[in-house]
Amino acid sequence: MNSKNKIAVVTGGSRGLGKSMAISLAKKGIDVVLTYKSNKEAADQVVAEVQSLGQNATAFNWTQAM
Repeated sequence: MNSKNKIAVVTGGSRGLGKSMAISLAKKGIDVVLTYKSNKEAADQVVAEVQSLGQNATAFNWTQAM
């Protein structure tokens, strides 16, 4: 069986408009990868909220990825 999931990348997804977008995408059935700069706790909360909606999610600190 071939299964394809849509995945969105949301920059600045730990708060504000990015957080709202990540949650909105999850409500539409889209998995989310989000980036954050410094607030890991807030990013983890968004990941948990996306997962509670039944979607996959992960967060990356973009300053450590460079």
